[in-house]
Amino acid sequence: MLFSTGDILQIDGQEYRVVGKITYRNTVDNCCWDEYRILSVMGNMEAWLSIDEVYKEYSISRVVFRADLGGYHEVDRGREIAMSVYGDVDVEVGDSAYFAEYEDITEEKIVSEEVWDDGTEYSEGYYLDVNEIGLVRSEPATVSAGSYQNPKRVLKAFKVGIVIVVVLIIFIPILVSALDIIISDETIADYLEENPNYTYSTSITGHEQQKADVYEATASNDVGTIAKDIIDAIEGETEYVQEDTEDSDGSVAILTDEEYCIVYRSEEGSGILVQISDRKYAYTSDNDLYHGTRRSRRYYRRFYYSTGYTYDMGRYNSYSSPYSSYSDVKINYNSANTYNIYSGSVRQSSVGSRSSSGGGLSGGK
Repeated sequence: MLFSTGDILQIDGQEYRVVGKITYRNTVDNCCWDEYRILSVMGNMEAWLSIDEVYKEYSISRVVFRADLGGYHEVDRGREIAMSVYGDVDVEVGDSAYFAEYEDITEEKIVSEEVWDDGTEYSEGYYLDVNEIGLVRSEPATVSAGSYQNPKRVLKAFKVGIVIVVVLIIFIPILVSALDIIISDETIADYLEENPNYTYSTSITGHEQQKADVYEATASNDVGTIAKDIIDAIEGETEYVQEDTEDSDGSVAILTDEEYCIVYRSEEGSGILVQISDRKYAYTSDNDLYHGTRRSRRYYRRFYYSTGYTYDMGRYNSYSSPYSSYSDVKINYNSANTYNIYSGSVRQSSVGSRSSSGGGLSGGK
């Protein structure tokens, strides 16, 4: 089933115009499939039509800002490479991304996650029967294969370029100052090491010369209070943060751009522990959480696998990871959870008024 630029298709009762196509190859099994960029005839809304003749799978999906994986299970994972492109698409031959695909319990709805060099892209859609895809008519293509340049996009890029130059000229002193602030941002590891409210307990050696440090919180015996103190210290700069509510353990996991931290109650129940490491440690190591309960140990692994692993595959693809054979179910990440909302409020309030104390539980550094 092959289509060309300009073709009008009927998909699940709606008409779409083909404006571009990408043929991908999965490096895991060397199978190829086609992704057609399509625009609805009525409304000009963008969608993607996926046609996999090898596995006889067909689907339509749309790009979304963030996908909720609650109730979904993973069905495929790999690395896709663009083997050929034509028409109006933002991919070039040789571009690659790590991807993961998920199905809901009905095995009809799908979510995909693609990790590119410049960020992660999510899409939501559903499977199609082959008889729900048909050619209505062919219209002359307005561009030759592989040479399309969208005039609106070119003009927009030109205008954006002018704006950027003007902004740089006017605000260069502010940008330099902001850069100094960013460079001096405190990490969780720095905060725990310097704050007397956290007592160093031990270090755990992992693979690839990585280690995790463990601290005992001495100023509070409440997991939530400690987690919010750490969020305050890094001024809300989290990527993902959430409490374990599924097992009612109460552990709070915090993932930043560079670090993975978990606040949890020790297995003896006598105190609150904080384990902190670089994300590379989490990716390459299979060590248990230090003195954690069975539930906190499980949450430690599930949270990282659900939120950080796919992206880190691109970062650390030259290293092996125990998560390549991990089989536990992913967590149901809810961006509206209490700690993520709190993190967002801290991040907003810190803009333009960054704290010099680094936060703390009344004791400071």
